[in-house]
Amino acid sequence: MQSTNTQKITDFAVNRKKLILPVLLFIILIAILYYHSVNNSLTKDDYEYIPKFLNNISQISKESTYEEELDFISAVQLASFDLVPNAGSIDKNLKREPKELYLAKVAGCSGRTRLLEKIFRYSGFKTRHIAIYEKENTNSIIKSLITPQIESHALTEVLTKKGWLVVESNYPWLAIDSENNPIAIKKIKQSLDNSVDINWKTPLQTNDLGDIEQTIPYAKPFVYIYGVYSRHGRFYPPYNFIPDINYGELIQNVF
Repeated sequence: MQSTNTQKITDFAVNRKKLILPVLLFIILIAILYYHSVNNSLTKDDYEYIPKFLNNISQISKESTYEEELDFISAVQLASFDLVPNAGSIDKNLKREPKELYLAKVAGCSGRTRLLEKIFRYSGFKTRHIAIYEKENTNSIIKSLITPQIESHALTEVLTKKGWLVVESNYPWLAIDSENNPIAIKKIKQSLDNSVDINWKTPLQTNDLGDIEQTIPYAKPFVYIYGVYSRHGRFYPPYNFIPDINYGELIQNVF
């Protein structure tokens, strides 16, 4: 009996040792991901600079109607172009928050999306960051996500009283239909797959927005993913090769 008990204790000790390494590696992986996660919280600088974008814009509240929300979102979008009018991008490995964009007057799709998202969250909205990659040339979701230098774009969705609304970052365009209903990125993708019909208020191909169908991937087949801010990892600290991802948003691709 004593021999049997000794063997059980020995087996338990061996099994415990075998578990230590996987558990340790898992903890290290979680710590690394947490350390590299894109932080969406508002900073002291945000509270100083975001109000500069809201001058002359009527504030929004929980009691506001959907139409008032739409007016506010549109006004914020236009203000971002007025105060940060120049196309381009802040260099990699540098901060690209509202303060930096306000001072530099330059923003690419990723930087302007970040700016809009912070202003909307400051104003009480929920947002989720969208990265889209063209699928026309790869014909594959996986290839589109891992192919370097592929045509890509960043934009945001804002949660309104009627649902998620796509807010464009390169043009003053909101994804609303002829009845002013909000359109989410999922539905835009379905419309390109011909599984849904959208009667746009302002079509993607309108001349008023310039040659938009040539510069925005979601005017042609694409794949989208929430929470990916860059695949190269050099837009947000700690500025290394690990992709810039917000994992709270990333999980929304599943649920």
